[in-house]
Amino acid sequence: MGRTSGAIGRGGPAIILALVVVASTVRADVTTERSSSILVFPKVISNAPAIDTIIQISNTSNSMVFARCLYVNGAPLDPSQPFSSVNLPQCQEIDFDIFLTKQQPTHWVVSTGRRINSMSPNDQVCAPSFHDCNGAGLDPGSIPPVADVFTGELKCIEVDSSGAPINGNHLKGEATIVSADGDASKYNAIGVMGLNSNSHVNNSDDTLCLGGGVTPGCPTGAEYNACPDTLNHFAARASDPVIDEFAGSGSAVKTEVTLVPCTEDFENQIPGQASVQFLIINEFEELFSTSTTIICWANLDFGAVNPVFSIFSEAFLGSRFAQTRIHPATPDQPGILGVVEEFHSLAGANQSRDALNLHGEGDRPAGDVIVLPGAF
Repeated sequence: MGRTSGAIGRGGPAIILALVVVASTVRADVTTERSSSILVFPKVISNAPAIDTIIQISNTSNSMVFARCLYVNGAPLDPSQPFSSVNLPQCQEIDFDIFLTKQQPTHWVVSTGRRINSMSPNDQVCAPSFHDCNGAGLDPGSIPPVADVFTGELKCIEVDSSGAPINGNHLKGEATIVSADGDASKYNAIGVMGLNSNSHVNNSDDTLCLGGGVTPGCPTGAEYNACPDTLNHFAARASDPVIDEFAGSGSAVKTEVTLVPCTEDFENQIPGQASVQFLIINEFEELFSTSTTIICWANLDFGAVNPVFSIFSEAFLGSRFAQTRIHPATPDQPGILGVVEEFHSLAGANQSRDALNLHGEGDRPAGDVIVLPGAF
C-alpha cells in the first residue's frame, strides 16, 4: 500500500436492499441520511473523459469543520488487465485536508481535484460542462487529482483544527458517477457516527476504533459506531419486467456490488483484507453459497460468467429475485461496507445506470480499526 500526500434507500425492479438487525451494546449505526464523523464513499471511478465522479460534502453545523480525507486506489497494478493473483489492487493512498465554514457545502470532480481559486465566488462562471463548474463556491482547501485511471474509495474523517479526530458528527456526503453520454448514478456516502457519552470517549489519536470492546489498540474501547455485520441484496443478470412490459423482451440488468473493508492501516501501509461469504436464497427458498476475498477494494460484477459469480444469475438460480446475505466469513474478519450499481439495457443498447446504498445494522463484536497516517 503506497502513499502520496496532497495539500465509495431505493430499490429498482432487479435489486432491493435491506439489512439484518442484530441486538447490540454498541449500535452499528452506519447511516446514509444523518451527519456523521466518518464518511465512506465506497465507489469512486475516474477514467476521464469516459467516466468521472463528483464528490459533494456538506458541513451541517454552525461552526467551522475540518476533515482529513484519503483516497485508496483499488485499481489493479496493470489497469489494462483484470484482477488476478499476480495483478493485485494497488491500494495506493492519497491524503489531503479540507475545511468548511458553517453550513457550507462543497464539491469537486475526482479526475481534476480542486485548486484554490483566488477569484470571488460571485465572479466564477459555471459553463454547461460539470468540469467547468468545479471551482464554484467557497474553497475547501487544495484537493489533489487522482491517477489517470482510478477505481477505489474515499474516506473523510472529522478532525479539529490541529488534525486530531473528534466525534463532531457534522459531515454528510454524496457521490455522482457520470459517464461521457451524460448518464449518471448517485449514492449517499456511508456515515459512521462518533459516540458521545461518558462510557465512550474519543482519545483523539490516529487509531479510530469502530465498535468492539477494550483492546490493546483501543484502550478506551469503541469511539465510533460499529460497521454492519450483514448486508443483503437481490438477484443479478435478471430481465427488467418494467422494460419488458413496454418494449418487449430482451432487457437485462447488470449488477455490480462494490465492497470495502472497515479495517485499514494507512500508517503502516497494510491494506484492509476480508474474506466475504455470500448466502443466496432464491424465490423457492433454495440456499446457495459462494465466497471471495477483497483486498482494500473490490468491484464485483454479479453478471460475470465465472465460478464465483455465475451463481448470482437468474439462469442459475431459476428465479428473477434472490436474497443474498453478505457478511465476513468469520467473526475475526474485518467488517465490510458497500454500494450497488445497476446497469439496465434493452438488447444490449440504451443502457442506463442507477446506484443504490447498502445500509447497515448489526453488531461487529470484534470491532474494526482505521489507523490514519501520521504527519510527514
